[in-house]
Amino acid sequence: MSRIAPLPMGSIPGLEDSFERYRKALGFVPNSALILQRKPAILRALAELASAIWAPDGEVTVAFKRLVAYMASKAHGCNY
Repeated sequence: MSRIAPLPMGSIPGLEDSFERYRKALGFVPNSALILQRKPAILRALAELASAIWAPDGEVTVAFKRLVAYMASKAHGCNY
């Protein structure tokens, strides 16, 4: 459980493009993004970073990136 409750999507106007980046990159909008709505500039920057990391045109396949992300999450006890 997070210490700060996620805000409902759309609570802060003008962040739709950031949420869409997460949907395209990950297939969902993580709770961390819903919490970060409180700081729109940070949310926008992290959404852009996520888009760059998960871009399918890189040297590493998206499937391998997902495997690395899964293993890193498991190693740290994260349920994402």
